[in-house]
Amino acid sequence: MNFDKKAITPIMATFLLISFAVALGVVIMNFGRAQVELEAQCPVDIGLKFSVIGGNEEVCYDNTQKDLSFTIENGININVEGLIVNIIGTQKAETFEINEAKMGRAAVYLGHVNYDSSEVGEIRQIKISPKIMLQDEEQVCVDKALIIEEIKSC
Repeated sequence: MNFDKKAITPIMATFLLISFAVALGVVIMNFGRAQVELEAQCPVDIGLKFSVIGGNEEVCYDNTQKDLSFTIENGININVEGLIVNIIGTQKAETFEINEAKMGRAAVYLGHVNYDSSEVGEIRQIKISPKIMLQDEEQVCVDKALIIEEIKSC
């Protein structure tokens, strides 16, 4: 058998160029996915807000019981699977994860957090971030967090 050597070289060159293009495409797609995940924000407008009763937001702190009490209303777009409560005190900050704070759409949740201001300091800020499920993956939506800085006494 006699093969034409001139035909094999262009086929091999084409195969190498296609392999190189596919490999380069995979690298660029992985870099793009990593960049999107790094810059990701919560894609759903949750609509979380503090309940307002009598013109006042329902957030208060009972110093004798060492209890922070709050009432939150969920919006109509998505279920909330839990809350992350960050309390910034004058001496340090504490984080509480409330997994039982499950709220359906348009639901209300009455929450309590044990917080000792004598150990951690006077409350300067409270930040409550919702946890949601998107595509079977839990996400904490920090950019949709509720923030309050003036906390009244209960």
